[in-house]
Formats: sequence, C-alpha cells, structure tokens
Amino acid sequence: MTRKETESRIVDILRDGRRFLMTTHVDPDADGIGSMLGLGVSLSRAGKEAVMVTPEPLEAPLSLLPEADRIVQTFSAESHYDAIFVLDCGELQRMGSLRSVAERKETTVCIDHHKTNDFFADINLVEPKSSSTGELVYRILKRGGFPLETVTANNLFAAIQTDTGSFRYQNTSSRALGIAAELVALGASPWEISRIVLEGYSVSRLKLLQAALGTLEFHEDGRIGLMTITSRMFKETGARRIDSERFVDYPRFVSGVEVSVLIREVENKGFKFSLRSNNHVDVADLASHFGGGGHARAAGFEREGAIDVVKREFLQEAVRYLNGTPS
Repeated sequence: MTRKETESRIVDILRDGRRFLMTTHVDPDADGIGSMLGLGVSLSRAGKEAVMVTPEPLEAPLSLLPEADRIVQTFSAESHYDAIFVLDCGELQRMGSLRSVAERKETTVCIDHHKTNDFFADINLVEPKSSSTGELVYRILKRGGFPLETVTANNLFAAIQTDTGSFRYQNTSSRALGIAAELVALGASPWEISRIVLEGYSVSRLKLLQAALGTLEFHEDGRIGLMTITSRMFKETGARRIDSERFVDYPRFVSGVEVSVLIREVENKGFKFSLRSNNHVDVADLASHFGGGGHARAAGFEREGAIDVVKREFLQEAVRYLNGTPS
C-alpha cells in the first residue's frame, strides 16, 4: 500500500471500531507517550474506548502530561479489541513484557518513524522522514476528522517538541513546524509543555549530571565524546533512570564532536548505549551493528558484558564509521 492508502486504512479502522488497545516501547519517551495520549484521548472524546497500557507506571515528567493518569499497567487479556496500536516502536523486542500484545489475533497497527522499523504489524505506517510519531498521529486524526482539542493538542505538541530537540534537530521540517503551529492554534501551550517535559529538574538529576560529566572522555581526535553512568551513580545521587534523559546531548555540544555516546548501566550486567551524531555518521546503522536501531542522528542499543569490553568493541566500530570503513 502507498502512504495515503495506509493512512486511509488506519482511518477506516478507527472510524469503524469501538474498542482499541494501544501501547508504546519500553523506557518510553515523550513521543511515545504523547502520541499514545493524543490518539487515545481523541478517540475517547469521539465516544470510543481506548485502553492505553505501559509495562511500568509512568514517572515524572511523563506522568505530568495531560490525562496521563489514563494510562494503566494491566488490561483484560480475554477482551476483544477492534485493533491494537503500537506507537513509536520499531521492533517487537522493544515492547518488552508487552510483546504479547502485538502477537494477538486482532489487527495490529504500527505508527512509527524509526528508520530501522522491521514492519512487524499487520498495518505499518512508517515514515523515517517524519519528525516524530506525534506528527503522524496528528495527520491521522486530522484526516479522519477526529476530535482535536486542548489535551490532544498538548500531548502531540510534546511529542513533536521533544523529538525535534525543541525544534533544533535536523529532523525539524517545515511540515513539523506547520503542524506545531496548528497544535498551538488548537490550544497547545508551548510554555506549559516545556515546563513539564524539559524543565523542572530535581536536585538529584543535577547531581547525577555532575557525576556523569566527571566521566566525560574523548576519542579519535575529539570526534567521539562519551560519558558513562553506573548503577552506583544512580544510587548515590538518588536519581531515577528517567533523570538521565537527554544527557547524551552534552558531549555533542562540544566543538569537533561528531558522535556523542551515553553508556548507562542497566539490570542483568547490561549497558544501554544512547548515540547521537551531528553531521554525517548514521548512528542507526552503527547501532544496528550491535542489534539496535533508531534514526540517522539518534539511535541506541543494549549490550551485556564487562564495561571495558563492551566500550572497547563499540569504539572500534565507531571509529570505522567515522572513517567510512564500517565492518
């Protein structure tokens, strides 16, 4: 199907159906949650039932998004849904414990903008050139004539704003800016959303940032900037995992850095690598070398093993990508 045919098919499903189940990826961000809330709240306003589920309860700032208390962690597995929507998720394994949701008999719909999406759903609206999943959800709602009021507008604005780095990243297109303007006209408040999602730091977050900056190191003549956050740092500062959101940007701010890396220790002797690039390195391709994925300028993957080993293996491959000779 063409893009327009896919959009029309999704609109038909939403118009004809009454009950929908929807979710996003593990460790969700504002694009995933904002897109889910934007879609779910709009359907609710249209008199339909939208069950929005995540594996774990949301934490601030995502829990502060308008009507985020609608999101639950359990649902009736015996119930029938007219369709299941998976938002901002590029592959089944990124659904974590909710992977079974996408493996049910009902029609599954994936709306996503990750370059490395593996088209796991029955219907896939995947546009890597889109600034965000929120942008795609807005197009669907507008095309279908579904309610677009303040709560939906604020959540979709949050999705677009965060995934474009407050309209600074290379994925900030004229279309994204135009949709953001339409959302403001519909009642979205850039100031309010910025205060919720991008500001309001806790002391523990700043202490974690201080500790992370102390690990800052540079490689390959300053073209790779890397920071590491250990489980001990989280414990000593009292910070939460979500408090390290956007820390990966700090090495990227340094002049001469092309690839910015944040390594975070996770459970089961594993490490999560978050990658960003400034100009030419496709970090989605780099991440895919280690079983991950994402976007050309923002991607990630997870690895198990000793930190020295996994970091050395990553740096060896990153240098190859910098020099245009990936293995």
